[in-house]
Amino acid sequence: MKKIAGILFVLFLVVFSASAWPQELKTPVHLRVASLDLGSAWYVYAATFANLWRASLPKGSTIDVLPFAGGVGNALLLDKGDADVGLLFSTTAKWAVQGKVAYPKKIDVITGLVSGLDKYYVAVMATKRSGVTSLTEVAKKKMPVRFVAQPMGSASEVSMKLILEAYGMTYEDIKSWGGAVTPTSTGVAQAQMADGKADVWINVVTAGHPSISELAISTELVFLPMSDDIVQKLVPYGYKKTSLPAKSFKGQDKDVPLVGWPTVLVGQKDLPPEVAYLLTKTLMENKDKMVKAHAGFKDFMPEEAWRFDVFGVPLHPGAARYYRDKGMMK
Repeated sequence: MKKIAGILFVLFLVVFSASAWPQELKTPVHLRVASLDLGSAWYVYAATFANLWRASLPKGSTIDVLPFAGGVGNALLLDKGDADVGLLFSTTAKWAVQGKVAYPKKIDVITGLVSGLDKYYVAVMATKRSGVTSLTEVAKKKMPVRFVAQPMGSASEVSMKLILEAYGMTYEDIKSWGGAVTPTSTGVAQAQMADGKADVWINVVTAGHPSISELAISTELVFLPMSDDIVQKLVPYGYKKTSLPAKSFKGQDKDVPLVGWPTVLVGQKDLPPEVAYLLTKTLMENKDKMVKAHAGFKDFMPEEAWRFDVFGVPLHPGAARYYRDKGMMK
């Protein structure tokens, strides 16, 4: 009887401890958050998360927002142990865990925290003064167009390469026609478009993206639509058919058919479960504050935040515990 009682007591402690651990985080936490360069929406996202987390984590905690890498490179930072949590796109997260497209090998350290943070669109923007109205025409006429995108290793740069290939062009082709392909920072790309040093910017953007909105005020932009044929060539890579809503930017009066995906927050699989729980809980319960910091979060659907299963990324046990506690998943 005493033995049974002892076993029951141990089980009680285990159950009690398991139910209590999310509230027992007392040791300072030191986090490195992988985002994108200064001026990008993702940097604002990460800085917003950091501010919210600082108010939730134990006193003495520190959070470093890493302003580089991006939608492809962030997975590599996690893989090398140079970041603890990071922003990816749903599709690049899938590429990473499967070892496809931009990744030569599977990255098995990635686990999901919060999905569906926004709606991103892969936009092809040309300055009106460039005369570019169609990438099909660029390829057919071998026009000397100057392209810019985000840095090498970002989802924008990989997307530019895949989009150009869908239209039958490569970087080498464009350069041989007298054009240019320049992966660079958000600020430099914006400045080159405004100054007439670049003709087309291929970038993943939210509706109302700050840098694009600012550019559209000073420079007349044309948002180039993607035909169904081009979209179907990109879907196998994980892109989704969608449309950039009309009036997302100045001068863009109609919906623009293209492809897109949402941003997701992922973490190292070794991230302590109580930390993952608190990080997830903080974002899930502060959508209003997130929207005030960046309009892109208006499309965040907390009730769908646990759905990493749709693109094959394992959910972190700490995040899964939060979603189960809230009745969102079994």
